[in-house]
Order: sequence, then structure tokens, then C-alpha cells
Amino acid sequence: MLTKSFKLITLLGIPVTVSWSWFIIFGLVVYTLATGYFPIAAPEIAPPLRLLMALISAVLLFACLLAHELSHSYVAQRNKLPISGITLFIFGGVAHLEQEPEDPGVEFKMAIAGPIMSLALGIFFYFLSANLYSFGAPKFLFSITGYLAYLNFGVGLFNLLPGFPLDGGRIMRSLIWKLSNDLRRATMIASSLGKGMAYILIGLGLVGIFQGTLINGLWLIFVGLFLNQAAEMSYRSVLIKRFLTGIKVRNLMTKNVIAVPADILLSALVEKYFFKYRFASFPVLSDDTLLGLVTFHDIKEVPKEEWGSRRASEVMLQLKDDLLIHEDEEIAVALQKIAHNQVGRLLVIDDDKLIGIISQRDIMKLLES
Repeated sequence: MLTKSFKLITLLGIPVTVSWSWFIIFGLVVYTLATGYFPIAAPEIAPPLRLLMALISAVLLFACLLAHELSHSYVAQRNKLPISGITLFIFGGVAHLEQEPEDPGVEFKMAIAGPIMSLALGIFFYFLSANLYSFGAPKFLFSITGYLAYLNFGVGLFNLLPGFPLDGGRIMRSLIWKLSNDLRRATMIASSLGKGMAYILIGLGLVGIFQGTLINGLWLIFVGLFLNQAAEMSYRSVLIKRFLTGIKVRNLMTKNVIAVPADILLSALVEKYFFKYRFASFPVLSDDTLLGLVTFHDIKEVPKEEWGSRRASEVMLQLKDDLLIHEDEEIAVALQKIAHNQVGRLLVIDDDKLIGIISQRDIMKLLES
């Protein structure tokens, strides 16, 4: 099965994954550098070497973006905020916070860490490029470092724009939050600025297209659309969290849970459970012991001719923290876990015993009511 992303490395205890969409921007950066930037910056260098320079520059650029996200993550970890991972994708990178900061000072420190890292890298590569030039190094070397200096300055300054969820928008939100002691109001203002920045980028993109710079124009439009959506979703998430505060998992969970025995054959599991009850997944039990969760998606990954010999315990998802929740936890915590586990539901336990199940649909029904 082709997943949306794959794990690249673990740094500071944080898994770094790469989305397949990342290869689109990687290829675009390589193409732009090889055919546009380096032919102007170093016209005397042969095209094959310019292509190699473009590949090296693109790899180092994304290493710098990773350093930007790691700086956010490091500050978050120092302030006891868990990071579930970092993803490199088409719009750069994002660190996945398992919970939002509860203090404006923490958010300020987290937000400003990324731009500081990018600007520091820009200064480093600027002086490295200047020294390489003064010592007579080959031009392809200081052409690469010069590009990295320019891009890191650009990334740092762009992220300081005061529009949520850019780092500058988070900095502004933290300041308004500190002054007003009202997270909802601070998020509303910062998100509105983020939408404003998005419309400006879309407008600049349209102007660029009419002026003949198709790729740059389309890119600005896509970034603007992404920023607009992210700003809207960020504000909604704050409203949802406020609405769900105080509501416990036990208030929404389904108590009469249908579970399947661990040793049931997949053929019987499909016939007697999935086709009969029309659920997407079932808890797996051995006697009264909870072992895991089996989904129809997992079964489809097994060749149909093997359904008569394979058992539920062989294909189920093993119990992990992101599949489990206690009945006394708040619904906001459940929704956050569901968003990360990609299963759409959680098993509710008490003293390691299965007492219920809660799904994303259950929570959405509450929000729609």
C-alpha cells in the first residue's frame, strides 16, 4: 500500500517523515535552480554540473527547513509539550504538537525559535559564501552557499509575517493573548491577519501569471490558499476546544461494544461481523483481555485466498497509547488522539478493561447538534 508519507530519520527523539507531496516541490526547486538561478549566477559552469549544484542545494535547503522545525520542537520539548513528529511536505515542514501551549510566553518562545534559526543559518551561509569567494574557492561552492543564505533569510522573514499560523502570526497571537488574557480573541485577530496575508499572496500570484511568470504565480496562489485554509482551521480548533471543555469521554462513548475473538478466521470475521454490523473496526479480545483493534482496511491488505487460514490476532492493530483513552478524559483530548491515530476511533478502558468505544463521528454529531 502506498502511504501518504514515509519515515526518514529520528532526531531529538522525534520521528521525521516525508510526505510524497514533498517530491513535487523538491523537483520544482531542482528544475528552477538548474534552468533559472544557476545559469544566471554561474553561466560559465556546464549544465551537468549546474544540475548537480541544484540537487545539492535542494537537499541542503530542506535540511535547513528541517532545522527550522527542529528548533520549534526543541523549545516545545523543553516546555513539556510533546511533539509526535515532523513532516516535510509540499509547503515546507510542520512540527506536530500533541497539545497547544497553555501559556502565551511558551507560545512566543516556540514561535520565534524557527525564524531565529533560519536567520542564523542565513547569516552563517552569507559569511561562508563571502569567505569562500575571498579565498578563491571554486565558484560552484559559493554559488550554492550564496543561494542558501538568500533562501534562509527569505524563509525567516516570510515566517515573521504577522498572519496566523505563520510564526509571526503565532508571535502576534501570544502578545495579544498576554495583553487580553483571551485566547479566542487573540486567535481570531491573528487568523484574520493570516487570511489577509493569504489574499495578498493570491493577488500577487494572479499578477505574476498575467506578467508571464506562470510557475511563481501559481506557487504564490497555492501558498495563499493553504495559508487561508490553515488560518480558518486554527480558529475553528480553538472554538471547538472551548466548546468541548468539560465534556468527558464517558458522556459520549458507546458502552455496548461488539468485540471479536482473537482466534476468529478472517473469512468468518468478514461474514459474521463486518457484513452484519457494518462497522469499520472491532476490538479484539482473548477471554476478557483486550489485545487490539481490527479494521476492514487491515483485512483488505490480506489476499482473499488467505482469509480461511489467517486470524484476527494476526492482522489487528496492536494496542498503543494513541488507540486508548480513559473514560474520565475530556473529549478535546479524544479528538486530538483520533486525529493522530488515523483509525477514526478510540477504545475506552478502565483498569485495562474495555468499557466502551468513541469515534470521530460521535464527536462530530455533538458539534453539529
